[in-house]
Amino acid sequence: MDRTTDLTAHAVQPQSAPLRQRLGAYLRKHKLAYFLIAPSVIMVALIYFYPMLNGFWQSLHFFMRLQPWNYHFTGLENYIKALSSREFWLALRTSVIWTLGGVTFSYLLGLIAALLLNDKFRGRGIYRAVLLLPWVVPPVVAGTSWMWMYADQDGIINLTLRALGIIDKPIYWLSKTGLAMVSAIIVYVWRSFPFMMITVLAALSGIPDDIYEAGRIDGASTWQLMRYITFPLIIPISVIATVLASIWAFNDFGTVFVLTGGGPAGSTTTLILHAYKEAFQRYNVGYGTSLAMIAMVLMLGVGAFYLRLQARQQDMW
Repeated sequence: MDRTTDLTAHAVQPQSAPLRQRLGAYLRKHKLAYFLIAPSVIMVALIYFYPMLNGFWQSLHFFMRLQPWNYHFTGLENYIKALSSREFWLALRTSVIWTLGGVTFSYLLGLIAALLLNDKFRGRGIYRAVLLLPWVVPPVVAGTSWMWMYADQDGIINLTLRALGIIDKPIYWLSKTGLAMVSAIIVYVWRSFPFMMITVLAALSGIPDDIYEAGRIDGASTWQLMRYITFPLIIPISVIATVLASIWAFNDFGTVFVLTGGGPAGSTTTLILHAYKEAFQRYNVGYGTSLAMIAMVLMLGVGAFYLRLQARQQDMW
């Protein structure tokens, strides 16, 4: 009886021990693991968290590079100025149009390509590899190439349209306010649709053939198979892919910067580009940093939504 009491007391003792002792025992047990990951954690903190915290601190100050002697704390004044500025709301609207247009059409094009490449035919692997090439092209390289193609007088697009007799005078793709955004979205769709294609293709390859076979036995047509089998089963992955692509599109800087620089007349100035112009062209670092912080908060909200969708999908599977 005494021995049983001692064993019970010994088993209960670690649970009733103070939190500090248990934490110390845990750290001593895993000290080698923490020692090994410490350099990576420190590097990540220096690369990500320090610039973010420093940027937030700068956004609370009046920081004009042309007036370094006038550096002073202003609190939330930069944020109030941004939220009451017409330029901010125009840039935010442009970012929304840019994101919705780019992600929507890149998903539709990627979906069509994935459906075509999901069938078995000769040379399917070659077509898949070729269609993936735009995705690996850097944004600056893609923007420069398309800028040459969009050139008014000697661009290959205008030259081809003239040769076919479709136009008799050049189209100013990047110089008209309405057309510039459409031209920039076309470049983004060309760059990003391979990601959608490979994501949807992975979802399609995970659908068992038995489901399609059962549908055909029941007399379902090709459209009915796609409507009642294919589309419902790829919706979870498609939603996650579009949310992730929306974050990338909203933060895209190189494509618009190289193509139009935000013009003409600010018609393609996104929120990210607006923050860049304020900080590096107008030298208003404090205000430009506050714009970047607002964009970061917006993307954190979208990122939280993305993580929630991903967790829900894992629970489903």
